[in-house]
Amino acid sequence: MAVQMGDHNKIRYINLMMGEIHAETDIIYESMMDEDDEGLIRALHRLSSLLNQIKVNHVEEYRAS
Repeated sequence: MAVQMGDHNKIRYINLMMGEIHAETDIIYESMMDEDDEGLIRALHRLSSLLNQIKVNHVEEYRAS
């Protein structure tokens, strides 16, 4: 997919979302290594919510096009 000149907001959004996903997966890894079940469950919930948010946003965009 080619990036257009006016896609700066899209790139920022993608980078922000990916940064949040990476942060949560890092926490998931650490929680599993530390056997921190509470931290693991919280991170899994945040990651699931984030992924659902992305899915909803993109399903709406897909249906609109």
